[in-house]
Amino acid sequence: MDVAAHQVAVKVAELQAVAAELGALDDHRVELGARLVDLEHWFRRVGCAELSDSALEVFARRYVGRVCELADGLREQ
Repeated sequence: MDVAAHQVAVKVAELQAVAAELGALDDHRVELGARLVDLEHWFRRVGCAELSDSALEVFARRYVGRVCELADGLREQ
């Protein structure tokens, strides 16, 4: 295998690793979002409106906000 082909093979492996890592990160982000929603609902059901609002605020600011940021970035391309 010549040097150029080897370099391409290395970069392909790197791309696959980064894609897998991003997939795992995305899965983790989805799990965290679901946990925030569960907490928000639980706090609301037990009558802790302030804590429910806090969980909802974190969800909207961190989770949904980041999703919107990513979507805006894709639209700009």
